Amino acid sequence: MTKLIQLIQEIKREYSPISLTFLNQQLRRVQRDKPYAGKTILHNLPLTHETLIKLEVLYAGGAEVLVTSPSFMDVQPGLLHQFVQAGGRWFDDVPEGVQVDICLDCAGELIGKVRPSIGCVEITGTGTNKYTAANIDYPVISVDMSKVKALEAMLGTGEAFVRAFSELTGTTLDGQHFLVMGYGKVGQGIAHHLQPHTSNISVVDKKPEHLALAKEKGFDAINAADKSLVEAAARKAFCIVTATGIESVVSDNYDARAFLNAQYLANMGGEDEFGASFPAGRVMCGAKPINFFVDSPTLMHYLDPVFYSHNLGVDLLSFSRLAPGVHAFPDFIANELVAQWQRLHQEGAHI
Repeated sequence: MTKLIQLIQEIKREYSPISLTFLNQQLRRVQRDKPYAGKTILHNLPLTHETLIKLEVLYAGGAEVLVTSPSFMDVQPGLLHQFVQAGGRWFDDVPEGVQVDICLDCAGELIGKVRPSIGCVEITGTGTNKYTAANIDYPVISVDMSKVKALEAMLGTGEAFVRAFSELTGTTLDGQHFLVMGYGKVGQGIAHHLQPHTSNISVVDKKPEHLALAKEKGFDAINAADKSLVEAAARKAFCIVTATGIESVVSDNYDARAFLNAQYLANMGGEDEFGASFPAGRVMCGAKPINFFVDSPTLMHYLDPVFYSHNLGVDLLSFSRLAPGVHAFPDFIANELVAQWQRLHQEGAHI
């Protein structure tokens, strides 16, 4: 464990203290109180430098931590080697019959693989939808069902898309036509961060409130049910970005030929949202979220309060008597976190 903490401390030197405000605050508390002693936690989140900093809190709090990573991201071999050599407990696949108290999940990938004795904390909208549909018999706290998730999903992922697209394609965004499929938190963030580069942005969504918000922000808003309008916009697009959280949403609902006119196709969901109608290699990065193919998939100061909340779910599950099913991360905590973060970073007033 000493080597693992030393590795994490070395990684933390890469980040400014202000970008770790909430996790460092949490770390000081758990070092003192050891609230996770005696608990086994299965942690399923993309394994990055930022994730290791999050894990420090669980180790310091006394937990036995088993680590895996979602299927939508390939773990950097060098980082994984460092982690295992330092003593981290890693699984490529969750062993059958593994006994854990709490799962910290991403994209609902632990459903059916393990049944935690206490409960689970899910960080994404995709995973929240899966847990809701699965009718599970243990409590799940959804960080995505709170305002705090907007800091990552809206601000962080939007910034990451623009940064990753520019780096991976080497092309300019200026004046180009982007079609954003889905105007939830991720889609809103992508459109928001594209706006300084181009006014030519179309948004597709099925929810009236999302379409109204897109129009208010100055985007061309298209109802997802209007197949002809969606396909016409797709034929004119320079880049089509999916952010609906629905697997194969394009193949299942539209003529893929209209979408193949675009120079770039990019998926930002945990599932392949383009689907089987698209030839292998046609969607950027194998139809996996493109920000996971550059350094720092999401900048640390966006992750800090969300990772804090994901970890805090362990405390909430341990000391609350929640009924089976999906529960939102508490608003009174989330709202205060967002307000503190906005004061600290002077960003995100529109959330």
